[in-house]
Amino acid sequence: MTWTSIRFAFALLTLLPGTCPAAEPLGTLFFSPAERARLRHHAPTPTPAPPPRLDGIITRSAGNPTLFLDGQAHAAQPHQIRMDDATARVAASDGRWHRLRVGDPSPR
Repeated sequence: MTWTSIRFAFALLTLLPGTCPAAEPLGTLFFSPAERARLRHHAPTPTPAPPPRLDGIITRSAGNPTLFLDGQAHAAQPHQIRMDDATARVAASDGRWHRLRVGDPSPR
């Protein structure tokens, strides 16, 4: 057989319709069908809550500081406050922690 005839035979074979039975799409490859079904029916993850707006910080010579979040006063711990750059570490309603600066606009 010559190279020309081999190339012609290969081209002819690639043009023939496939005789393979239709296979299940791979989807999430490393999971069993039961695990894939559970993943498909799982509720989507909720969007994270936006952090509150930090309106101000009041520090005292004796006692804990006070944070004003969204216009409401909240007691804070001294380790949450950094007065050198006017920021506070604050937990959002979903439990995530944010470093907020006084006067920055809320990302809502």
